[in-house]
Amino acid sequence: MTDDVEPDVLDLPAVGPRDGVGLCLSGGGFRAMLFHLGTLRRLNETGWLARLTRVASVSGGSITAAVLGLAWRRLEFDNSGVAGNFGGEVEEPVMDLADHTLDRPAVLGGLLTPGRISRRVQHAYDRHLFHGATLQDLPHHGEGPLFVILSTNLSNGSAWRFSQPYMRDWRTESIANPTLAIAHAVTASSAFPPFLSPSLLDIPGKGTLQLTDGGVFDNLGLEPVVKRCATVFVSDGGGTFKVDPNPKRDWIRATLRVLDTVDVEVRRLRRRQIVGLLASRQRRGAFMAINTDYSRFPQRSPALPAGEGATKALSRTPTRLKKIDPTVRRQLVNWGYAACDAALRSYVDKELSDPPGFPYPTEGVG
Repeated sequence: MTDDVEPDVLDLPAVGPRDGVGLCLSGGGFRAMLFHLGTLRRLNETGWLARLTRVASVSGGSITAAVLGLAWRRLEFDNSGVAGNFGGEVEEPVMDLADHTLDRPAVLGGLLTPGRISRRVQHAYDRHLFHGATLQDLPHHGEGPLFVILSTNLSNGSAWRFSQPYMRDWRTESIANPTLAIAHAVTASSAFPPFLSPSLLDIPGKGTLQLTDGGVFDNLGLEPVVKRCATVFVSDGGGTFKVDPNPKRDWIRATLRVLDTVDVEVRRLRRRQIVGLLASRQRRGAFMAINTDYSRFPQRSPALPAGEGATKALSRTPTRLKKIDPTVRRQLVNWGYAACDAALRSYVDKELSDPPGFPYPTEGVG
């Protein structure tokens, strides 16, 4: 391998992983954001959330990860590793964001008036969720997990990392202790082409980087976690690819169809890679996906019924930064919760006690 060839996402180091616990949160707009929220809620109840040492996120997953990161120092973990105030600190802000549409106003405003579309999305994130917080407001070393928000550098095709101690890609000199706004990092991570991309990042003395959605490079956010952690949890909120015998031919919808096709193929490759690592026991952990057939999990809690028809419908929620119906919001959280529970009891802890039921019992999963 030469210096001009970037290591593969899952080229594993010869020394093996450290004894860390990592979490990967995929892209997928507000659909993924809410599915991941259910995953986090169940990880919290089982004590795994408190044990995390790294959290890597992409696109819609970066919204949820950033909220968790900013709340981390306020979470009140008990002796069992359960944060009793998770709902107020993490769940409520994410659920509230799903009551707003960010992408359409930004696109229309960007087309009709001066100013970049991505900057409008950034302002919306900051107004509704992050309120001026910067990367330095994420946990510092010794205070909690390392949070890595991933974007893609269009100049060299590499994964760009935003974190508290640094921001960089593998070819760019590291910028230590960046004070960049969290809203800017999440915007760059979720700058899905063609409308929301690129997001511009000014590097003093080095020019301006053009960044696009982190999922263009690694749509599961695997690399920062898999190479460092012995235990890996992957929450995949990527949608179900819809078969269309007559794809649209106009340039906008045809371009979107091409992007969806590329995304689904890369996602399948990454899924095979991480599932292979878990199956071969090179890593401990679990993989849970929004379009998984729930019946295929060897162990499932009777308190969390989830029919395939209902979960498939949830996986087809559009990949948008768009307001989601309150009932569907709760169903997406419930489905993430159930999928995480089944993955944990099937592959990590077969003695896991049953939960009392769904976080939102009235809605179930549909």
